[in-house]
Amino acid sequence: MYLIFALIWGLKIENFSERKIEISTYLILFGLGLEILQHVLPFGRYFDLGDFVANCIGVLFGVFILYYLKKKLL
Repeated sequence: MYLIFALIWGLKIENFSERKIEISTYLILFGLGLEILQHVLPFGRYFDLGDFVANCIGVLFGVFILYYLKKKLL
């Protein structure tokens, strides 16, 4: 999900090459925030470090793929 989110956000931004670290940081913080909310809210869900790592890997792969696609297309 985070790979697709990074791709869509990166395609929407004009100056992706300048803002790729900013996008990555926001998406990683978003994933961390959701994991913390799962732990805090009483819905029977909990913080899982594996999920957070998977989210981070998805963000990094999405940014990596988009960086090289835009580099080849431009």
